[in-house]
Amino acid sequence: MAPNPKRALAPADEQRLRAALDAHESSYDELRAAVLAASANGASVRVLAEFLGKSTNTISRWKTDARP
Repeated sequence: MAPNPKRALAPADEQRLRAALDAHESSYDELRAAVLAASANGASVRVLAEFLGKSTNTISRWKTDARP
């Protein structure tokens, strides 16, 4: 059975999507690292969350996940 052409990705689209996903993951990792650095320098969870438009739970989780 042939794949549904509406559900197939063109190779160029697949390549672009993969590159965008890689860039997103990389920038996400950089954001988390920046949050952890700011926190280590004394920024509060609330200030970081407000500045970034994230929830305090997200910032707290990132800090917890980074603990050894």
